[in-house]
Amino acid sequence: MEEVNAFVPPAKVPGSDKPGVFGFLSAMISDPLRVIPQSAYCEPVGAMTVLGETVGIVSDPGLVEEILVRRPQDFPKTHIDELVFRPVLGDGLLTAHGDTWKWKRRLLAPYFSPATLGSRVPDMVVPFEKLAQDWHEARNSKDVDITSAMTAATFDVISRTLFTNQDEIDFQTLSRAIDDYLRPISWVVGLSTLRLPSWIPHPGMFQLRKARIAMRQAVADLVAARRRSKTIRDDICGDLMRAQDADTGRILSDEDLVDMLLTLIAAGHETTANAMTWTLFCLANQPQLQERLAREVHEVCGGRLPVAEDVARLNWTEAFIKESMRLFPPAPLMARQTLKDEVFGAYHFKAGTVLFIPVYAIHRHESSWEAPGEFRIERFLNVKNGAAGKAGSRTVYMPFGAGPRICVGWAFAMMEMTAAIAVLLQKVRFSMSTETECDPIHRVTLRPRNGMRLNVSAT
Repeated sequence: MEEVNAFVPPAKVPGSDKPGVFGFLSAMISDPLRVIPQSAYCEPVGAMTVLGETVGIVSDPGLVEEILVRRPQDFPKTHIDELVFRPVLGDGLLTAHGDTWKWKRRLLAPYFSPATLGSRVPDMVVPFEKLAQDWHEARNSKDVDITSAMTAATFDVISRTLFTNQDEIDFQTLSRAIDDYLRPISWVVGLSTLRLPSWIPHPGMFQLRKARIAMRQAVADLVAARRRSKTIRDDICGDLMRAQDADTGRILSDEDLVDMLLTLIAAGHETTANAMTWTLFCLANQPQLQERLAREVHEVCGGRLPVAEDVARLNWTEAFIKESMRLFPPAPLMARQTLKDEVFGAYHFKAGTVLFIPVYAIHRHESSWEAPGEFRIERFLNVKNGAAGKAGSRTVYMPFGAGPRICVGWAFAMMEMTAAIAVLLQKVRFSMSTETECDPIHRVTLRPRNGMRLNVSAT
């Protein structure tokens, strides 16, 4: 192991254990991560009471495993998720329940199997190879908007995965609508956490409605155009249009297709784009490790574009991405609710209580990680399935969730990011810019508040 100075990125300032109504709402609207108190980083369980509503905070990996893995049926998703996701994603995988969720998950699972994923690597590589080439040809180091670049590249990847013709979907319209929907979403999160009526006016309500309509219309137009053409193409979209559940014989309606495709598009590129942005930020801050990864890429790929077999051998690159996602988890906060009274440690939570699972805090919890604020790639070298913390629980590290509702595309995302870093490091290097800011903010995913600018230079 090479000796390097520890990189400690700026961390979120914890909130108060007793925030009060205005403090709670202010924090939730500004950045829901600001609500998570200091105790969540060092204690197993906590709670806050605001306007008579108790909100539990569960950081203990064993209890999180109880909620997400062993007894998920007793801890369903909350009304918050319903208000945030259902208006735009309908009955997609993020929002569906029970048998509806099960049969839709069965339809999608084959597309994310290990055998299938290997064949997707060329589609993952092309957008990042073009991006790397453009940056390389610029030669001189330049300040780049990494956030926009990663958003465009990951959208291209998911488009190539779903559609044989990428022109079928308008990237600019859909990407802008997704951004417009997520920017004011913390108003919905804050008001719904306190169970305030959804009709209460707030500054983002018209923007949310306009963005929701634009997203669903863009995908609905695509489905309608395919129906009119009467030609079902040989791609995932086409497969879903003719898919039939083996257990029930059900097929997807046009509304189901919009729900499924929009969920795959939005979730499939938004989380990956942000994870890539934070990974490049971590690379820029650690030039020695960046060169170590570049050497690994050269040793494995020998100057050619990576294929599936190469991705599996890029151990340092994968470990670097995983540690980046520990410090900057793509989905930093989850919520579940109790169906019946539950006792967790010293806390008694009544039926219907919202439980926050603060992934951001769990990934930095004092009882689970040594020097939790430091970037240490060795946590994930030669470690499989993410069980790298001191506690060794499967829920000590969960950038993609855990249990039966773990992100269906987690393996796809890891393969895409590993291949992407390999492609980029063959042609360019990243360093800090005078414009670089590190201000992570919760907008369902963990985004840089003002974007991420880095210097990019040709090798």
